[in-house]
Amino acid sequence: MKRRNLLSILITLSLLFLISIACQQSGEIITPAVATQRYEATQVAIAGEVVGEIEGVAFPAGSTVELNSESFLVGLYKEAGGISTVTFASRGDQVTVMGSMELEGEIWYKIESSAGNGWIPEANLKEVE
Repeated sequence: MKRRNLLSILITLSLLFLISIACQQSGEIITPAVATQRYEATQVAIAGEVVGEIEGVAFPAGSTVELNSESFLVGLYKEAGGISTVTFASRGDQVTVMGSMELEGEIWYKIESSAGNGWIPEANLKEVE
C-alpha cells in the first residue's frame, strides 16, 4: 500500500514538472499582424545586417551610449521586439549604436558591445556622462 502511494505521488510530481516546463517554453501569443511586422523587421536586419535609421531618434547611428537597467545585466536580443535574449552585457558598459527601428510604438536600437551585437529597447540606453 505504501509503495503504491509513493508511486502515485512521484507520478503526480513528474507530471506537474513536465507541465511547468511546457508552459515556460510555450512563448508569447501574438496577432498575425504583429507576427508579420516582426518577421519583416527580422528579415531586414538579417539581410546583410542592413539596419535602418529613424529620423530624430535620441541616439543616432555611430553614437556611443551607456547601458542602463535596474539589474546588473542587460539583455541583448537577436531581433527588435524579441522575447529571448542572445547574450547579456553589464549595466554601465559603453556601446556603439549601429541603427534603430520602431516596432509597436517602441524604439529599438541595434548595438555593438563587448558582449556581442544585438537589439535593445530605448529604455535600456542613456547618454554617456
